[in-house]
Amino acid sequence: MVLAFFCLIAAMSMMALGLDLGVISYTKTKMQSAVDAAALAAAQEIPAAVSNVGDHGGDVSDANSIATGAAREMAEKVASMNGVFIDPERDVEFGKRIYSDQSGTFGIQWGVSPYNVVKVTARRDNIEPGHPDSQMKMFFGPVMGHQVANVVASAVAFVEARDIALVLDYSGSMNDDSSLGAIGRLSQADIEANLLDIWDALQPLNTGDLVFEPQYVRIKGEEPSSSKEPQIYVTFKGDEIFVESSKDLSNVVCEFEGSYEYKFDNLNVGQTATFKGEGSYAGMTITACWVKSGKNSSGDGPGYGERFDDDLDSVLQAFNLDSTPYPFPSGSWGDFINWNRSDNSVERAGYSRKYGGLTFMNYLLDRRAKYNQTPVLWKAPAYPFHAMKEGVTLFTNFLSDLEFDDHIGLVTYDDEARVESYLDEPEDGAHVNLGDQLITNRYADIDTIQRHKQASHYAPYTGTGYGLEQAIDLLQNHRRTGARPTILVMTDGNANRSPYGWRLPNDWDWDALTDYDGDGRADYSTNDRDKQYAFYQAKLAIDQGITIHTMTVGADADRDFMKAIAFAGSGIWMNAPGGSTISDLEEQLLAAFRTIAANVPPAKLLHDPNEL
Repeated sequence: MVLAFFCLIAAMSMMALGLDLGVISYTKTKMQSAVDAAALAAAQEIPAAVSNVGDHGGDVSDANSIATGAAREMAEKVASMNGVFIDPERDVEFGKRIYSDQSGTFGIQWGVSPYNVVKVTARRDNIEPGHPDSQMKMFFGPVMGHQVANVVASAVAFVEARDIALVLDYSGSMNDDSSLGAIGRLSQADIEANLLDIWDALQPLNTGDLVFEPQYVRIKGEEPSSSKEPQIYVTFKGDEIFVESSKDLSNVVCEFEGSYEYKFDNLNVGQTATFKGEGSYAGMTITACWVKSGKNSSGDGPGYGERFDDDLDSVLQAFNLDSTPYPFPSGSWGDFINWNRSDNSVERAGYSRKYGGLTFMNYLLDRRAKYNQTPVLWKAPAYPFHAMKEGVTLFTNFLSDLEFDDHIGLVTYDDEARVESYLDEPEDGAHVNLGDQLITNRYADIDTIQRHKQASHYAPYTGTGYGLEQAIDLLQNHRRTGARPTILVMTDGNANRSPYGWRLPNDWDWDALTDYDGDGRADYSTNDRDKQYAFYQAKLAIDQGITIHTMTVGADADRDFMKAIAFAGSGIWMNAPGGSTISDLEEQLLAAFRTIAANVPPAKLLHDPNEL
C-alpha cells in the first residue's frame, strides 16, 4: 500500500505534467499560427506602400513611414482575429534584409531602415495576472511547485530581394519616333522640335553654313567683270527655280530631269522671277538652267546666258561644305545631300532638296546611327530610346532609394545580345568596369553605362530571343541564392532575328502558355519563327522560376506578343503607345518603369531566421 501510494503520486504528477504540457503546446501552436498570419499580413503592407508611391510618383522614403504604421495595425488586427493578443508597439519589430558578399548569404539588421522585414511576437509572460498577455496558469503544476508558465511565439516575414536582368532593345528602330518617317504617328511639329533638341545636344558641331532650318540651295553666279554684266543668283526648289539678277532678265532656259530643255524668252519680268515647267514639263525637277540678263552670254545656244547647275559640287560650295570636314567617322556631306534628294520621308515632310541641321539630324538617325558611325549620338534625345534611358535612370534611382538590396544586370540586344559591364568615354570622363559583378547593386554605374549608349549602338536589327537567352544565362551564373530572379524586357518593335535553321520543338505547348481566359485555347499564336524563338527562350526562363515583366512602346510594336510573354512569365505587361507628342511617350514610359520598380515580390514567411 505504501508503494502504491507513492506510485499513485508519481502517476498523478506525470499526468498533471502531461496535461499542462498539452495545454502549453496547444497555446503555443495557436500563438504561432496567429503570429505567422500576422507577420505575413504585416509584411504585405511594405510592398503595398512601395507600390503606392511608385504608382503615384511619390518619394520612396514615404513608403517606409506609411508601411510601418500600416504593418503594426495589420499585425494587431490579424492576431486578434486569431484570438491572440499582441502589443503593436512592443511586439512588431522591423529590420532590413541585406546580402553579404563575404558569406554569400542574406542576414537581418534589426531596427535599420528602410524596412523589408517584419517580426511579430506573441507573449504570455506578463507577471501581473488579469492581462491578455499574462503568464499561463498551470492546472496541476502547483503540485510540482510550478504556478505559471511563460509562452512566447514569433514569426518573421520579409520581402525578397530581386536579381533583375534589364533586357533593353538597342535596335535602330528605337530612333524611329524622332525621324521624319514618324509623321502621321506623331505630329510633324513635335518631331521637328525634337530634332532641334538633338541638334542642340550635339553642339558644338561644324556644319559650314548650314543652319538648323532647312534651306533650298541658292547658287551665286560669276562675279561681273564689267558694269554691263549682271550678278545673278539662282535658288533651286525642285520643280521650280527663283532667279535674281542685278539687271533685267531676258531669257531663262530650264533643264529638267532627263536633259529636257524649255526656253522662256523675250521676258518682261524685271530682275526677279520664278520659273517652273509647263505643259508636259509640269512638276518635273529642274536640274540646271541658263540665265540671260544684260550682256552675259554663253556658247550653249542662242539666247542662252550663264549656266547654273543643281549638282553636288554646287550644293557643297553654296553651303561652304566643300571646305568643311565631315564631323563623324562614317558618312559624308555628299551622301547626306544625295540622301536628302531621294528619301521618301524627307520628301513627304516637304524638305526634299532643302538642307539644314534638321535634315542632317534626320540623316544621322536614319543612315548613320551606329556608335562607330556617329559616336556622339548617345547624347541625343532620340525617341523612344531616350525615354527608355530616362526610365532606366528613374528605375535605378528608385531601387537605390528603396534599399531592398535588389541587384541588377544590363543586357542589350539587336542582331546579337551581350551583358554590358564596361565603359570608357575619356572625353566625357565616364569610366565603369564592373569586372565579374555582372549583377550588382552599383546602380549608378549601370545607369552610367546605359546612358552612354544609342539606338543601333552596335547593329540595327531586333533579336529579342537573343536578349532573353543572354538574360537567362546571366541569372543562371550570377544570381544570388535567396533572391528572386526577374527579367524586364523592353522593346518597341517586332523580333526579326533568330538562329539560322532554328525550329520550334515538337513538344511545344503554345495553348497552355497563352491561355489568358482559361478556355483551353491559345489567346495568342504566331507562325513567325523569330517571335517563336523569343517565346521559346521566355519559356526556358519560366521553367527556371524567373518572373518576366515586359514593356512595349511604339505604334508598330506587337503588343499581343509582349503581353503573352508577361502572362506566361507571371509578370506585368506595361504598354506605352505614345501619343501626339514626344512628351506623352516619355511620360508613359517613366510611369511604366516606376511601376515595375515598385513591383517588389510578395512577402514571404520565414519560420526560422537562421534560414536567411
